[in-house]
Amino acid sequence: MRVELNQVKFRAYHGLYEHERINGGDFLVDVSLELADLPAYTELAHVANYEEVYAILKNRMNTPLLFIEEVARLIKDDLVLAFPNTNQIIVAVTKCAPPIPGMQGSAKVTSTYTR
Repeated sequence: MRVELNQVKFRAYHGLYEHERINGGDFLVDVSLELADLPAYTELAHVANYEEVYAILKNRMNTPLLFIEEVARLIKDDLVLAFPNTNQIIVAVTKCAPPIPGMQGSAKVTSTYTR
């Protein structure tokens, strides 16, 4: 069973440059958790609680860091601790408008855990 939260939008203050940490920017976070398939899903303990996943994302996105690589790594580590029965976790953090002169597009990093 794969559980995903996709394109969760945050206004956050991550970045190497002071103006990024002062003005902030838009970020998207994608998370995928692969859990063992069960014969039935009848209790919250059987699934990855979306609320708990979102709380982890929100906590890390609200803590400014210099590099989105570190943000993705910490989210992944928090999810591994919160959901120890997860077989695989993939976390992608996208900086929607990186401050690179002339660049149009986004920058994305991905951190992966596999049991």
